[in-house]
Amino acid sequence: MVDKPAQLQAFEKVFMVAATLRPETMYGQTNCYVKPDGVYGVYAMKNDEYFVMSHRAARHCAYQELTKVDREYPCLMEISGA
Repeated sequence: MVDKPAQLQAFEKVFMVAATLRPETMYGQTNCYVKPDGVYGVYAMKNDEYFVMSHRAARHCAYQELTKVDREYPCLMEISGA
């Protein structure tokens, strides 16, 4: 567990989501990297959770009934991977 950055303090339950098209590769994972110059967003999910992930990953989640409103994925805030 790590402390939340100052810009994410307004959100209660925040998770950094590793999005992949090959979920079977996640099972013995020992490392996960964040692209320092990447732009990520904060998206509202069900159960009052907020996910930090790419815009593309948010779109995929919206069509799997994971977002607060199905098929909608407004970006609440953009943050840098750095």
